[in-house]
Amino acid sequence: MIVGIDAGNNEVKLAGSLGVKKFCSAIGEYQERNLVSNHGDGMVFEYEGRKGFAGQLALIESDFGSSIMGDTKAHEDAKMRVLLALHSYGDSDIFEIVVGQTISKHTPEEKERIKQMLVGTHTITVNDKTRTFTIAKCQVAAEGATAFFSSPVPLNGKIRIIDVGSGTVNCATLLDMRYVNRDSETLPFGYNTIRNKDLNELARGIFSHMSKRWKRDDEVYLVGGIAEMLLEPMKTYFPNVKVLHPSLDGKQYPPIYANAIGFYNLGRVLYDGNN
Repeated sequence: MIVGIDAGNNEVKLAGSLGVKKFCSAIGEYQERNLVSNHGDGMVFEYEGRKGFAGQLALIESDFGSSIMGDTKAHEDAKMRVLLALHSYGDSDIFEIVVGQTISKHTPEEKERIKQMLVGTHTITVNDKTRTFTIAKCQVAAEGATAFFSSPVPLNGKIRIIDVGSGTVNCATLLDMRYVNRDSETLPFGYNTIRNKDLNELARGIFSHMSKRWKRDDEVYLVGGIAEMLLEPMKTYFPNVKVLHPSLDGKQYPPIYANAIGFYNLGRVLYDGNN
């Protein structure tokens, strides 16, 4: 089964032939509870001798329930997010996946680290259900840039994509559907890492970083969880900005799923040769 997984710092999003789903990214230590009650997407997991809470349960019941932020997904928390996602998605024993990495760390070395930690056979128990599955293939795509694969219409010419995440902002440029490295970068802040939640100031901050290479009349698309809220503030700096609404099997989804759907569609091309 091919699955695209956007293992974000706030929420994990995944897309595949079974549709899309998402859950809270938080990971925390296990705690004994006198009164057991679940919380939202709460999960109790066991993996390679480690027992812990995940999802909303980690935020509420763990002393150290949180999500590791940063500009790379090559770490143990990101691995757990991917395994939890696959455990919850269908009943396949073999997965071929595409996951994301920030633009700034989308290097051969970091991509190889991610592949090494994910490819192989894993046994994980979640909420008393044990599954063993194999990640047979793994490709690592650039966050933001790959979101254009989720668009229901071709995005030709020069386009800019702003992917506002909780820990970083990925700003990608594509020219006739080809990635332009010199005009793309990862900004070292995200919506959950800034103290001032004023979206007008966030839009100004993004523009101030990108204005040396990007122009006000560029064709810009917003993706991510706050894309629709950020639309009007961004129009002050990019009048032609739009929200990119991803599509999967003819159904439109919110922009938070753009990366996951883009990863899945890329996986179909890489693994199946399907467009």
